[in-house]
Amino acid sequence: MFNLSKKVDYGLELMIFLAKNQNGPISLREVAKKRKLPFKYLEQVAIPLREAGLIEAKEGRGGGYFLAKAPENISVAEVVEVLEGPVKVGACLSCPQAAMCGQKDVWSEVGDKVRETIENKTLKDLL
Repeated sequence: MFNLSKKVDYGLELMIFLAKNQNGPISLREVAKKRKLPFKYLEQVAIPLREAGLIEAKEGRGGGYFLAKAPENISVAEVVEVLEGPVKVGACLSCPQAAMCGQKDVWSEVGDKVRETIENKTLKDLL
């Protein structure tokens, strides 16, 4: 029903790692090695997070990535939406029967609760 994509999973792993290690920029290679994540995929995940202003990069020797804001100021929803778009939960999204189905309201409410929860959770909550 509600599964995080690899992109979101790796993005959250990157963000959590950066939040736990705020002593300076951290290379993606180091994150990939320590969290056992594929480096190339992590590179692709970092791009939209940087473009959205959630992380910043320092180039050159001693360079790497770091959070652009404090962990308590980055919601889980922000990370998810940057990587996947708006959160939508439920099987009704592509169902042609949705307009006349009694389940629609239940799944819509579930989706609203999921959205509300991840909007109210921050990276700090995941540490």
